[in-house]
Amino acid sequence: FNADADRIHTIFVSEGVMIYLNPGVPSSLLKLLRNTVLEGGETHTASFCFADRLENVPGGDINSATKELSIAGWDLSVDQWCPKPGLARHMGVARLVDK
Repeated sequence: FNADADRIHTIFVSEGVMIYLNPGVPSSLLKLLRNTVLEGGETHTASFCFADRLENVPGGDINSATKELSIAGWDLSVDQWCPKPGLARHMGVARLVDK
């Protein structure tokens, strides 16, 4: 058994999807993605790459983004956070919080 060889890393990409969802759905979607990966067991990890608008994150506030993703079980890579103007104003990468 080689733990590294048996690891499965899933990368979720969201580009301009959450902008169009009803309130509450984006946060629920982030939790659903996390729970789906957790069902795979300890060999499964994940990243969430996004160019979208995170719910409950005004402007480009990194603290709000960190909190919103953390509530859903994701850890924002602060060096990958890049807010910008426009509808899909939040760009970044988050990793699944260790189980």
